[in-house]
Amino acid sequence: MAKKKTKIKISFVGNNSCDVTGSMVLIETEYKNILLECGMVQSFSSIVDYKENAKSFPFKPKNIDYVFLGHAHIDHIGRLPKLVKDGFEGKIIATEITAKLLKPMLTDSANIIRKDAEYISKKRGAIFEPFYNADDIKNTLDLTYEYDYGIVYKLDENVSFKLLHNSHLIGACQIELFLKTSTGHIEKILYTSDLKGLQNKNHYVEDTEFCTKASVVISECTYGAIGKNNTENRNKDLEKIKTIVNQVCLMDNGKLLIPVFSLSRAQEILTNLYNLFGGDKNFKIPIVVDSPLIWEITKVYKDALSGEHKELFEKVCSWENVRFIKDYNESKICMRDNSPKIVLSSSGFLHKGRSVQYLKEYISSVKNHILFVGYSPPNSIASKIKLGKKTITIEGISYKNRCGITNLNSFSSHIQRGELLNYLKSINCEKIYLVHGGQSGKIEFQESLENELMKLNKTTRVICTNKDTTCNL
Repeated sequence: MAKKKTKIKISFVGNNSCDVTGSMVLIETEYKNILLECGMVQSFSSIVDYKENAKSFPFKPKNIDYVFLGHAHIDHIGRLPKLVKDGFEGKIIATEITAKLLKPMLTDSANIIRKDAEYISKKRGAIFEPFYNADDIKNTLDLTYEYDYGIVYKLDENVSFKLLHNSHLIGACQIELFLKTSTGHIEKILYTSDLKGLQNKNHYVEDTEFCTKASVVISECTYGAIGKNNTENRNKDLEKIKTIVNQVCLMDNGKLLIPVFSLSRAQEILTNLYNLFGGDKNFKIPIVVDSPLIWEITKVYKDALSGEHKELFEKVCSWENVRFIKDYNESKICMRDNSPKIVLSSSGFLHKGRSVQYLKEYISSVKNHILFVGYSPPNSIASKIKLGKKTITIEGISYKNRCGITNLNSFSSHIQRGELLNYLKSINCEKIYLVHGGQSGKIEFQESLENELMKLNKTTRVICTNKDTTCNL
């Protein structure tokens, strides 16, 4: 007897199957092929990143019908133009704000790819070409369609979907997929993408919505490791920011560097600074926001926000203390200016971007201070500074680490371990697949989640994914 053909197959083809970047999941049905996100691998090696992201896809892009996007971080969208360049002609599905964020995010990514290709070509003595360019980005945007939250949309006779609010950042969503088989049976797949929990909510986002029932759940597990449950209080962190600004900028006449991610974290910290100091007419310390990408994203915020969110953000951006810098020559003058100031600049890991140049100017003075507002991966410059290493190597040159250092933990944009456990155990489903996390952390979380499910007499299976993992429905 011939073996019955699987009606729906889920393959965990992206790097998020075993790590936290490179989100991509392939769903093959009898009728359509679907990709959940198409993100870049991001490490701290330009060579590794180029090699991984320039690789051919483990499927034929022209055979993909739909790509669903959870949000606009590069590790979730960064390979879309390559997918299009390699033959994809289907439909890219996103919320309105995510769709608007694609152009600035992907344009910045293309610039980085071009610089990395030039660097590798020089280092290897051979020509390495960028694996996508501005034309590929334009073609990507032409294939992108905007959808609203909370509505069941029917793409064709066999594929429907609904987007759920997700407070990870503006425009972020979870995706509920409804897939009809030839027998008429409907399988529901929940893809969480990156989640933000209820604790320490950020500005400009709606509360995360929670799914209650699905056939299969594919969930992020960024903070799956035991000990990753963040109990930091946002109000206490805001008080720390106020104290640091007063001490460094007002009393010591020093400079405060806040390395930030261009999307969401920059706008969140700027808003908190406004809430802390905007009502004080005597507060004259300049707040410099130095990053072309932050500015482009800020323009999207201004255009996309509405109601109270828009009103607040307009006040933040028009605050007389705030100065946005786009031009690099203006940036260099600001870096060398010795007057007290607060600088927000990307990137948050101090890996690339203008924040690295500010770091070189600020790190060796006891009057200056670095305020970290997010996670720093091991071996990153940010991580080494946090560990208190006395000498920091930046772009091949050693600098004495004499500046003050503060690390705040309440600004994480990911759901915390306890909240994720509570969410997933509340969903009635057959299987839960864990992605977007380190393997050891996923295993620890798997064991904890299975114990919680057993207490509820649920038979849900929990699976830690790797690149060989598949699911048949």
